Order: sequence, then C-alpha cells, then structure tokens
Amino acid sequence: MNSTLTNTDALNAIISIEISKEDYLPAVEKALTTAKNNAVIKGFRKGFVPIGVVKKMYGNSILLDELNKKVSEALNKHIEEHKIDMLGRPLPLPNENIQLDINNPIDYTFQYEIGLAPTVDVAINKSTKVTKNLITIDDKTLDEELEKVCVRYGKVTNEEEVKEGKEPITEKASLNQELFDQIYGPGVVNSVEEFREKVRTELEGFSVSSTNNQFKENIYNTLMENTKIELPDAFLKKFIKSSNEKPISDEQIEIEYPSFVSGLKWNLITGKIAKDNDFKIEMADIKEFSKNALRQQLMMYNPTGQGLPEETLDQLNNSMMSKEEHVKKSYDGALEQKLFTFIESQITIDEKSVAFADFFDKK
Repeated sequence: MNSTLTNTDALNAIISIEISKEDYLPAVEKALTTAKNNAVIKGFRKGFVPIGVVKKMYGNSILLDELNKKVSEALNKHIEEHKIDMLGRPLPLPNENIQLDINNPIDYTFQYEIGLAPTVDVAINKSTKVTKNLITIDDKTLDEELEKVCVRYGKVTNEEEVKEGKEPITEKASLNQELFDQIYGPGVVNSVEEFREKVRTELEGFSVSSTNNQFKENIYNTLMENTKIELPDAFLKKFIKSSNEKPISDEQIEIEYPSFVSGLKWNLITGKIAKDNDFKIEMADIKEFSKNALRQQLMMYNPTGQGLPEETLDQLNNSMMSKEEHVKKSYDGALEQKLFTFIESQITIDEKSVAFADFFDKK
C-alpha cells in the first residue's frame, strides 16, 4: 500500500492511496469465512453454505467494506505521519472507472481532496490599539434609575377600569422600607442612603459587564480586520455541502459561507495565539471557571445579593462537572478567558469615559 500527497496549489492538495490486491485480499477472505460460518440461508445448514454462494450474495459488499477500512487506515496514517494541517476533512474524489468484482480482484487507487490550513500571522503588540469604554455612575444617572425603580414597583390605582380595557394608572412607589424589603428582602437595606448605594453598585456591575463585553468585541473586530487569511474557498464550500445532514443548495451555501468563514478565521487566529504562547488549560482551570460561572448565575436569582456557602457551591459545581458537555463548555470558556487576558497584556488599551445613557443608547 502506498500513499502520496500532491499539492494543486498553496491551499489545496490531493492524497492518493494505492492499494494492491495483496493488501486487502487476506482481510476479504477472513470476512468471507466469517460470513460463511454465520450465514443463515434457506436450503443450507448454518456453517455449511458454499463459499461460492456467499461470494455471490455478499462478496462485493464485503470487498467494499474491507477496501474502505484499509483505505481509511492508510489515509489517517498518512495525515498523522506527515502532520498535515487540514481544514475540514478529506473528500473522496469520484472515480467512475472503479469496478468491484469479488471474483476478479485488482489493484485500486483512491484519491481524496483536502483543504490545507493557511499560514496565520497574528500581529499583537503595543501598536495595536483597542478602545475600552469606562462608565461612571453619576448622581444624575442614579436618580434616573431610582425613578425607574419607583415606577416599576408602583401600584395600579384603577384595576377595575383596567379590566374594562382602559389604560392603567400607576402610582409610583415611595423610597421607604416597604420598597427596600420588597426588592432585597427584609432587613437587607434599611435606609435611602443604603438603597442608593445598593442600586449604584448594581449599575456599576452591569456597566462593567457591558463594557467588558464590548471591549472583547472590539478586540475580536481588530484582530479579524488586521489578520489577512487566505482560505481554500471552493473546497470549504464542497465540505459544507457534503457535511450537511439535509440537502443544501449552492445558493444557501453562498448565503451562509461568510458566517462560516468568520468562525473559521477566528478559530485559526486564536489557535495560532494559543500555540505560539503554549497555552495550557488544566482541570483546575476548568473547574474554577465553571464555579465562577455558576456563582454568577446563582447571583442573578438571588435578590439579596448573598452568595451560597462555598461548600454548597462546590457540591453543585462537582455535580455539573460530571457532565461531559459542561466540561467541554467550561474548557472553551477557560481558554477564551486566558486568551483575552493574554491579548490585553500585549496591546495598548485606549480607555475612554462615556456617560451611562450615551453608552446604552448607542447599543
């Protein structure tokens, strides 16, 4: 058995697998014997079916199965041994001249088209400037938010008329202990000053989360714009079509292709950064990321702002970590976290102050 790679251009190649009858016949004969021993055919006792009958009924399908196994093994071995960095997976090239005949074994050549991963050069240095907005919660913003809270928790004074289809008339809630207890639970907040600081802290947390997400988006856009990557477009479109579970038209592929390319390009960029800087994600990193994500999620449903005891949080996290899908998701999250932390340390961050209303009105 012999395998060769021929480059058609910088991003495309063909792997040829030459397989002689001596390579596959022993496996075919063994499979035929197994089929003969297990075949249940009317008129013959089990295990006594003539080999000619078995060949006639199952021979070509057995031949095809064994050829596929041998070729697949050779293909994977060639890719692994030569460390070929591919995009997608190999696609078999059609060959109408191949004829399967169990009674006349011959040598075969199978060919596979592959898309080669491009060379990626990611420029990350202090000349790379990315904007990061900073929001300060001033008294005006806080007063406006408190007004919204009082309206949100106000009482409808014309309930009977509302039942008849009229617009509700709402009496705003007052900044008093009843409102504080309703929002945060009894005794958590005990004065207007404490309530204002509580709301200010929540607005600051929301603002930091929002600006951090925007900052990540700015980093993404900057790297995507500054990194030129050529792709084997024709091959990738074939790959998409062959990989789709349901038939997909060429027109639909053209519509979806830009989104596919964006995702692939980002994976190539992040993969290059991770490889060049020898990123390693340990199980402890995955577990810690999962725990922090779980803590934040639970805080969303806890109006008092009081977290669970660490022991209880650990028990919940251990339960989540027993699920393979959750571990993979947490791994991706931990890797992304490390990636963005590294990028931030390499670039120049252009911090700009922005008013709360201006930031969220633009979004």
